[in-house]
Amino acid sequence: MSVAWIGSQPVSLMDAIQNAAKLLASSRCPVFTLDTDVHGTRGAIALVERLGGAYDHARGESLANEVSLFTDYGGMFTTPGEARRRSSLIVLVGEIPAHHHELLQSWAASQPDLGDRNKRSWFRIEGSGTAGSDTSKFARRLKAVSLGSDGLLLGGALAVLRAELQERQVASSLSNIDRFRKFLTKSAFPVFVFSGASGDGPSLVALQGLVADLNRKGRASSVFLPADDDAWGTALTSLWMTGFPPRTGFSNSLPSYDPVRWNVQRMIRDKEADLHVWMSTSGGETPPKGGSIALISLSKNEAPTAGAAVTISVGKAGVDHDGVAYSSRLGTFRAIEATAPSQLPSVSNIIRQMAEVLPGRGALPC
Repeated sequence: MSVAWIGSQPVSLMDAIQNAAKLLASSRCPVFTLDTDVHGTRGAIALVERLGGAYDHARGESLANEVSLFTDYGGMFTTPGEARRRSSLIVLVGEIPAHHHELLQSWAASQPDLGDRNKRSWFRIEGSGTAGSDTSKFARRLKAVSLGSDGLLLGGALAVLRAELQERQVASSLSNIDRFRKFLTKSAFPVFVFSGASGDGPSLVALQGLVADLNRKGRASSVFLPADDDAWGTALTSLWMTGFPPRTGFSNSLPSYDPVRWNVQRMIRDKEADLHVWMSTSGGETPPKGGSIALISLSKNEAPTAGAAVTISVGKAGVDHDGVAYSSRLGTFRAIEATAPSQLPSVSNIIRQMAEVLPGRGALPC
């Protein structure tokens, strides 16, 4: 089976790497879209720095939304383990991605055993238009009591809840608010669970305002569950390497973070870049259309990527090869072993070989 193509023609892996290196060497402003494990991300960022390019994540918008909460506003956060052991009142906020449901189900199967010994109760703050969603169905399985109001989006529901808990007048009340007050009074450590997919930036800021309100009289916190664990792992890897999250560029050899300027899709659309390097090990994903610049695709595909000058099929960490990835369940990175080892090369290996054949360039640093 071929793993490398120039255009639509299958070639040897080394021929594809050399052609990709030529494109990189001749580019004046290359941009990289990342969706890989920690090792692949480290190699990609090191290569971007050497080339003076910019990088973003494949789910750049949702990741930027999550990052902005931490960089622009801050908040009060605890770990999943602390929430499971200490909180008798769990409040789901907005949409929680399905891959986190197993974690929450494990909380439902246990009871707090540190500090707060009350039986665990579940509530959900939701906006209009969420009926029938995966989170709505999951919340019903947990017997979570709904706090919502017809016609209010999530941000509005959070604003009304903050006002009601402070005994202020509101134009529209939430359902089950009195029941929530009762459980809130009994709980020693209420925890609000949210994700970057829960709502827009203002909604997440409003949630942290609510948590801050509760901490004036007691103790409360929130658990952040990333919309995508791999994307959050990329953000953390970027932070320790450059001091900044994705949407960082190296136009003057130093890292520069700007979520507007270095938005890769915007740069492609506005013709500010001349080469796009797409790295995705998720499988089945293709680069967004809308640009006419040269494309290098490192994807877990069995065929060349449409429109790509060079395509190299790569493996996924934890499936085709061992790797390191972020785990929201643990709240940190963990080693992952290959579940179905294959001969597909890793992203980090391909990047290293590209760097070695770049004209006048040496190997990337470890």
